[in-house]
Amino acid sequence: MTEFEKQELFANQFPDETAKSSPSFWKWGVSAFVVMFLFTLLFTNAFYQRKFLISEIQKQMVYSIQSLNRFGWDLAYNEISFNAFPLLSLGEIKQVKLYNRYAHTSWNCEKISFDNSILDTQKLQIEFEGKQFLSLNGNVHNLSMKKPEFFIEADDDGKIKDFSFTLHNFSIADLADVEKIVFLGSRVYGQYGNWDAPYFKSLIEISNIKLNGLLDYPLTQTIHKIYVNSTIIGKIDFKENIQTSLHDWSAKNGHIEIDDFNVNWSPLLLVGKGDLYLNENFTPILQLNTTSKALDVLIDDLEKLHWLDSKGVFVAKILLSRKSYKSEEDDEHLTVTTPIAIRDDALLVEKISVKKFD
Repeated sequence: MTEFEKQELFANQFPDETAKSSPSFWKWGVSAFVVMFLFTLLFTNAFYQRKFLISEIQKQMVYSIQSLNRFGWDLAYNEISFNAFPLLSLGEIKQVKLYNRYAHTSWNCEKISFDNSILDTQKLQIEFEGKQFLSLNGNVHNLSMKKPEFFIEADDDGKIKDFSFTLHNFSIADLADVEKIVFLGSRVYGQYGNWDAPYFKSLIEISNIKLNGLLDYPLTQTIHKIYVNSTIIGKIDFKENIQTSLHDWSAKNGHIEIDDFNVNWSPLLLVGKGDLYLNENFTPILQLNTTSKALDVLIDDLEKLHWLDSKGVFVAKILLSRKSYKSEEDDEHLTVTTPIAIRDDALLVEKISVKKFD
């Protein structure tokens, strides 16, 4: 091998100048820069969005506590912290206690944490961690549930536009076990100026409630399903305090339309629709038009337990018997269509008071 051939072989072991400046080399460099720039932009946006979200959470906490105080409730906690840095948890509250000032009733939770995604900063996830218990009249009942799915999504002004939570295997020791609780809420857009327009839609479904002797009801201790689909009519302006806001809303004919109400509590099957209003004392006024099967059985049982007034039941049953019928020939229980209402601190069936609430 000549000296020239040796030099050529040695030179071929190294990339030439064109290889170093090939298109693939600078394209990778540009791509890396763009990715880093976008990540920095996303990270910075998430940081400021979280600061805004923290500010809104703190404002809502103050407003909520003031609102609770007006109805005799209060919220206490030992420690609260927030962090705007996107890779850390948004915030947490430790040793939380929601309690009634005038009754021995409280809900206690070891920790509530808040977090959100760097890709969807306006969607807030809430988790209940550690031990929880419910105190009723001096009796303590432990709470347990599978990890709940709890989300709140806000708009650019920090106002809630969507809300949802799902609980699985929810249990209150010695009182009730619930297989599943689902709540969905969504604000209706585009009609804020119209007081008669829908403002917020909600749906709640509770499945397989085992009462564990909570009610001394002889037929069954399991409610298979409670379902309510409703619409808030009229915009609620949350300003000053909750009492003023609700009073203004109610005064302008604000109410809740119950689009679909469904109860399956064997042998009772009941469906209905109606309206819910609040009077000047914030006492609910409920009017339902219902169609049900085995309502007479439920009324009889509750009268035997002295929960219903015998005189009112006697008159109501006469009116119900006149229009009860079997929807199918082999039905064991009668079907009846009747109005059911709660008004003037009383439960009314066929406009007859069957129960006075003290």
